[in-house]
Amino acid sequence: MHDRSIALADCNNFFVSCERRADNSLDHCPVLVLSSNDGCVISRCNEVKKMGIKIGIPYFKVKDLLAHNGVKIRSTNMTLYQKISAEVMATIRQFSDTLEIYSIDECFFSLRINSVKDPLSYCRKIKEAVWKESRIPISVGIAPTKTLCKLAVEYAKKNEETGGVYWLQRDQYSNSEFMSRFDCSAIWGIGRKSSDKLLKYGVRKASDFIKKDEMWVKKNFNISALYTLWELKGFPAHGIDSGEKPPKSIMVSRSFGTAITTYEELLDPLLCFTVSAGKQLRKAKQMAGKLSVFISTSRFNEDNYYANSKEISFDNPCCTDSELMECTEAIFEEIFMPGYEYKKCGVILSNFVDVSAGIQTSLFEEKRCEDEKNLRVASAVDSINNKFKQGIIKPASLFEAPDQEKKWAPKSEFHSKKVEKKEDSSLPDGIRFQNHSEDFVS
Repeated sequence: MHDRSIALADCNNFFVSCERRADNSLDHCPVLVLSSNDGCVISRCNEVKKMGIKIGIPYFKVKDLLAHNGVKIRSTNMTLYQKISAEVMATIRQFSDTLEIYSIDECFFSLRINSVKDPLSYCRKIKEAVWKESRIPISVGIAPTKTLCKLAVEYAKKNEETGGVYWLQRDQYSNSEFMSRFDCSAIWGIGRKSSDKLLKYGVRKASDFIKKDEMWVKKNFNISALYTLWELKGFPAHGIDSGEKPPKSIMVSRSFGTAITTYEELLDPLLCFTVSAGKQLRKAKQMAGKLSVFISTSRFNEDNYYANSKEISFDNPCCTDSELMECTEAIFEEIFMPGYEYKKCGVILSNFVDVSAGIQTSLFEEKRCEDEKNLRVASAVDSINNKFKQGIIKPASLFEAPDQEKKWAPKSEFHSKKVEKKEDSSLPDGIRFQNHSEDFVS
């Protein structure tokens, strides 16, 4: 077993870091990012964290405090964050043969290659390269398992003497004093319910948990908790999954800043969400066997609350906008009720099959040919929209008058500047990973 087999790279305060990259004037200011519709706090710089501002707190509750402390506010900008995330992952990928993108700001990668003689120095080079290429600060945790990597990266973030890179080795993760730094609630794989249950048994810290017998863990919890125990002891239960798996479902939804009351106004976002979901579906090379639509008023409006949903299962899986939109409108017509102030709606696609398999399910040759033709058209439209401008080609029903205001558009009072397109640049010779199959160690 190698104590240096896995590393986790985690972008520091990622959304805030992206905003600072997009706007250099934010570099020396406290910055905070809000969720969709500027509702809640979702990312904070270290200065804002020290003010006691918690993740998830509604903006209106801390608005005055933030203004008093000169905090710069930004609305969420997922287009910007996804673009920069792709740049960061591409840079890290140059250093390792195996990389698993865990979230928009995290990835696991393998260090089990002969060229890595000193994992600590190697990961510092990665940290430096990401800053040079993308101007995003990252922390890196090195350990034999994913769960220990999570603890290592948290330690790296909170202890400046690590320089943002920490190698968690056997003499530390088997040491009760070190592991007592971490509450069970902070352990990857242990949720709130499990940590509350552990507390009832007097298990508060990671050091308490690793002392527990395997049979006790299995009896009182589940197999996932047992895997977590193994991982905390340095025995890998989760490998790095570098393959891109198709999603099990796709949901596109939104809460509205302004209530919607009419049929036409609510149908518009539903059709837009359907087109967005369809694009994601085709990008994953999947076809949907089921489509669901849901609408609701505000859950806080108890006197006039209404929510409904319905789903349709397709005889033949589909993925084109025209078919999906037709089904969305049919469902919406059944569940819409006048007289209500709607605040949320959404579309869910599920029961996926691979595109090639989906087309072959059609019993008739004529239908298969039509499906193939429609898919080629949809793919061509996606390519044009990707190359030029998103939505430059779209269904006629989604074009609005120039002065038409969309009530369902997300509130973004503090939207960031557009990020400039970065030119491609290569890393200096000598620190870029060379992919040789014989480099793996046993």
